[in-house]
Amino acid sequence: MSRKQVVRKVFNAIYRVISTTVIAIGVILGVLYLCGIRLYHVKSGSMGELLPIGCVCFVSTYTSFDSIVVNDVISFRVSDDMLVTHRAVAITDKGIATQGDMNEGPDPDPVTEENYIGKTVFAVPYVGYFLAWLHTKKGMVTLVTTGVVLIIAGCFYRSEENDEENISGEE
Repeated sequence: MSRKQVVRKVFNAIYRVISTTVIAIGVILGVLYLCGIRLYHVKSGSMGELLPIGCVCFVSTYTSFDSIVVNDVISFRVSDDMLVTHRAVAITDKGIATQGDMNEGPDPDPVTEENYIGKTVFAVPYVGYFLAWLHTKKGMVTLVTTGVVLIIAGCFYRSEENDEENISGEE
């Protein structure tokens, strides 16, 4: 096997791993979105070790407001540009009283059906730091550049069957 063939095999292997990973992540995120799961980056330590700063919460928007019980962790809007994820500490006629696990007292306003988003079903630590970085200018440039490089690299990708045909001269 020539050096060129070895380089091509290594390139193809790396390209397959990267492209398969990108596609798999895209499919998983697409399926989660269709299943009503939304991702939210935790930016404060109000939930302590359960949801540390930098983690990403996966919130089910299909969990109804009426099904929330005490101790569920829910996400809700407090303003147009601010979301909060806290624990339900009481269910009242006015709504759901919430409190961050590290906060001394409950939140001032109850969560109502109008500002309720959903119930946190799980969280992944540290991913939020990466997502926050992607929202920076440097992160966006890196993301676009990586996409362009993958597209260009795809033009040079050859399956092993094509390599064997080209080597034997059977095109």
